Amino acid sequence: MSKIKKTLIILFVTMGLASCDVLTQIAQMANFANCTFDFNSVNQIQMLGVNLSKGMSKNDLNAMQLLSLANAISNRQLPVTFNVNLNVKNPNSIAASMSKMDYILSLNGKQVVSTTMNNSVSVPANSSSVVTIPITTDLFQLFSGESADAIVNLAFKLAGASSEPVNVGLKVKPYISVNNQQLAYPDYITMNKVLN
Repeated sequence: MSKIKKTLIILFVTMGLASCDVLTQIAQMANFANCTFDFNSVNQIQMLGVNLSKGMSKNDLNAMQLLSLANAISNRQLPVTFNVNLNVKNPNSIAASMSKMDYILSLNGKQVVSTTMNNSVSVPANSSSVVTIPITTDLFQLFSGESADAIVNLAFKLAGASSEPVNVGLKVKPYISVNNQQLAYPDYITMNKVLN
């Protein structure tokens, strides 16, 4: 039994919550530590409401989209949304599950977002699932010291428009719900991926 799982069981026993159901929930949450997390993809990238398809560059924008981009640059605002998709492989003999998770995403070393996804996630025993994390941010707010071109290019880099890599970092902290209380995993699970 892992140190983290033992710590969680001791915590619940001391709280008087150690029913069979609770111990199963503890084991399922602790199993996330044994899961492997790999970046599947970054997709559904939208900049100013424009879908950025794979390999798209500024040259692919039409006149209205370029005007909208120029206006956004002059206002120092560049809202971007995208999904980070993770492959989660559960090698355990029971499911790995959580009721919600906190996550922190960074791009090229800059923290993009720190928030909570309130959707429950369960990965069946000895199988894999794709977990999608939606991201909404403003690149100008994050990279205020960078040039406008560098900031705009970052959005297109996410869509694979450049050979320059984007370093994506992600930390997730799972929770389980026990007796109407949200109990957090003791630490963040950390992942990094360089998108080329």
